[in-house]
Amino acid sequence: MFLGTLAAAAVMVATPSEAEAAVRGGPNGIEFEGAQDRRGVYVGPGVFFGFSGMKGTFVPDVGLNLAFGGGVSKRVLLGINLHGAKYLGRAEGASSWMFGGDFEFTGYAWQGLYLRTGLGGVGLPAGDPNNTLVAGIGGNVGVGYEFWLNATAAASVGITYDLRFLAGEERLVPDPLRHTGMVGMRFTFF
Repeated sequence: MFLGTLAAAAVMVATPSEAEAAVRGGPNGIEFEGAQDRRGVYVGPGVFFGFSGMKGTFVPDVGLNLAFGGGVSKRVLLGINLHGAKYLGRAEGASSWMFGGDFEFTGYAWQGLYLRTGLGGVGLPAGDPNNTLVAGIGGNVGVGYEFWLNATAAASVGITYDLRFLAGEERLVPDPLRHTGMVGMRFTFF
């Protein structure tokens, strides 16, 4: 009986407690990427800046976005990304607002490395002197990396290429394709 009690006490001392097992740091150091679970509802505000091809030149833009949706698995997110930006061009017709939304797919290839695609529509300035807004249909593709801040929040940085087809008369929209490159950061809460 004494030997059985001694063996049980040794097992209890050797196994980590729940509190110790939940600590992100430990004998192996601080984990930068843990086994995080992305399933469930998420919301993620973000900021981005970039350059758009307009009027034969590149026009800088800066904007905000809000993504929300659900995690289908630990490696797949489906959602909606609402975004708005301000074109900062000085040329006539190159300073206006854009706004829109995309259906978004995010797939994680390895730890926090992700590929993100979106498909949807936006309201864009045509580039005319009146800053007329026209509809732009298309999508984007991007790649980036997500860093976990704690068990329910993450920050990601990435680059995105966006291509939109602008609807409108040729005199209003001489170049119907709008190419945009962006760098952005998003905070996601699961």
